Amino acid sequence: NEAVWRILSFPIHERHPTVVHLAVHLENGQRVYFSTDNAHAQALSPSPTTLTAFFSLCRDYIFAKTLLYSELPTYYTWNAAAKKFQR
Repeated sequence: NEAVWRILSFPIHERHPTVVHLAVHLENGQRVYFSTDNAHAQALSPSPTTLTAFFSLCRDYIFAKTLLYSELPTYYTWNAAAKKFQR
């Protein structure tokens, strides 16, 4: 816990590398949030997750095909607003 880390003088903040959450789910198993107004549209085209965006990136860019999913945050950042990876 934090008290032990402080007693032993371990660094608590600004640790590297940064930890990034990468979604893992079955095909078409991502979570979908919808309301009565957009249920049909969300069912037809769910929002991209980091996993589906990774597959799209691999489809479009040769360099991305050389990376493992866990290596992706080293070279790309996740743009949450656009729901895609950017280099």
